[in-house]
Amino acid sequence: MTYSSDRLKPSPLAKFFFAIAWKGKGAHTGVEKVLTNKFGPLTERSATYSFSEFSPYYDVELGRPVWKYLVSLERLMPADQIVEVKHFVEELEGRFSTGEGDDRRRTVNVDPGYLNGWQVVLSTVKNYTHRISMGGGVFCEVTLIYKEGRFQKLPWTFPDYVSPPVLEFLKNAREGYRQ
Repeated sequence: MTYSSDRLKPSPLAKFFFAIAWKGKGAHTGVEKVLTNKFGPLTERSATYSFSEFSPYYDVELGRPVWKYLVSLERLMPADQIVEVKHFVEELEGRFSTGEGDDRRRTVNVDPGYLNGWQVVLSTVKNYTHRISMGGGVFCEVTLIYKEGRFQKLPWTFPDYVSPPVLEFLKNAREGYRQ
């Protein structure tokens, strides 16, 4: 059965970004080239920071120390495209993986997300209490809210998302979104 209503609107546009983590302090130009070819120019870029100082989560798989930075897309996209973007990024990480079978491991972790005027949303393939299934094995969470003129953390916000380089990046990306 198809339901139609004037209250149902297309998905709002959002500013998509990618958090790129790997064992290297500079930009991961190979990943950025693939992202640019698929989605268009990248604009805002955060400073590179040591993710290993916030969490050892990727240290074994990627190798310590793990460095991370964020880049955003120039163009806005409908927020509901996060599922397709996450699927693409899962395939992209596979291109940069090494080894075979049980020994296969990623050399880079790319986490897509988006922001709009009032929230920062991250996508993942891992379910948890505060995450919502978006379909196709992808889950999303609101990681930060923008309220009272600043980004505010939630109980599950990753510590690096309230660090100065990430907050500065998000502030600039939000300004780009608003323009």
